[in-house]
Amino acid sequence: MKKINLLLSLILFAITATSFAQADMKETIAMIKTNLLQSKEKVKQYAWIETTKTYIKGELKSTKQNQCYYSVDGQLTKVATGGTDQAKAPRGLKGKIVANKKEEMADYIAKAMEKIKAYMPPDGEKIQQIYGAGKVTIQVLEPGKKFKLSFPDYLQQGDMLSLSLDKANQKLMAGNITTYIDKPEDKVIFDVTYKDLPDGTQYIVTTSLVAAAQNLKIVIENSGYKKGSAN
Repeated sequence: MKKINLLLSLILFAITATSFAQADMKETIAMIKTNLLQSKEKVKQYAWIETTKTYIKGELKSTKQNQCYYSVDGQLTKVATGGTDQAKAPRGLKGKIVANKKEEMADYIAKAMEKIKAYMPPDGEKIQQIYGAGKVTIQVLEPGKKFKLSFPDYLQQGDMLSLSLDKANQKLMAGNITTYIDKPEDKVIFDVTYKDLPDGTQYIVTTSLVAAAQNLKIVIENSGYKKGSAN
């Protein structure tokens, strides 16, 4: 009996996924594009605080805060409002070695931050192109309601952008990116979560990037959204 129930569940899952792919994929891609475009424009009405925490080998090394807003010409502006550096370099030869390693890590962190900017928020036209090429895959999270769409080779060969969405409420829930910094073996993974502002504007509330080979983790939190620029 259990085997029959399991078989029926698998058949139902396959039917749901196939039905979604055939009937709803085009509509869902359009919904994602519309959501991304509208949120990108609406968030320009706000100012907010961006807090970036950097961990190395699990230890918090620095915390930085920026006041963020869009200028009248539509450019995102960030003004440093504070931060802390937990690291204290030793003196002498050991201090020089530590300083060199710190410089190398700072360079890597800068590249990682640029990588986040390249992927987030996702570009609707790139998503459309991957869909048009027939490369999008679907995972059903909750039949008829919640799905995860994956877009391979989104920005570079071998990467993967995935978006989890609440189709019933026309909202993005989360994103996941697997990519690399300099070499394919230098893999990094970052996850993002979305929230809604009172007017329905969706924004990325947290971004967490992990580069296991570097023992590095970067967490970016956005908070304190208020309408009006910081000027």
